[in-house]
Amino acid sequence: MRIASIVFALCAAAAGPLRAHEGGHDVRGTVSSVDSKELTVKTSHGEEKFVLGPDTEFVKDGAPASAGDLKPDDRAVVHSKKKGGHLEAVKVEFKRGSSAKMGTPKGANPNPGGSPKP
Repeated sequence: MRIASIVFALCAAAAGPLRAHEGGHDVRGTVSSVDSKELTVKTSHGEEKFVLGPDTEFVKDGAPASAGDLKPDDRAVVHSKKKGGHLEAVKVEFKRGSSAKMGTPKGANPNPGGSPKP
């Protein structure tokens, strides 16, 4: 009986975090647009819109950030919840998009003023 009680307690403890995320919706994609009230993310399934609120948490490259740090073409993961018929962003984790990288784009001539080097 004691083993059954321990197993039950462990199962109940493990189920707690799962219930906390019920109704949640996570999206991964590229930021299409952002302003102080709304975020639009392009995913492989289309675009999704999220309401930004005063409690929305922003994390850029693992450090605290703000909505003003988020730019179009940034790669983002949005953790949201359904509220009043829309999705409200709870947490937005993001990194600069690939267009922000420096260097010569693949296939571009690294010597545009002259002929390509052999």
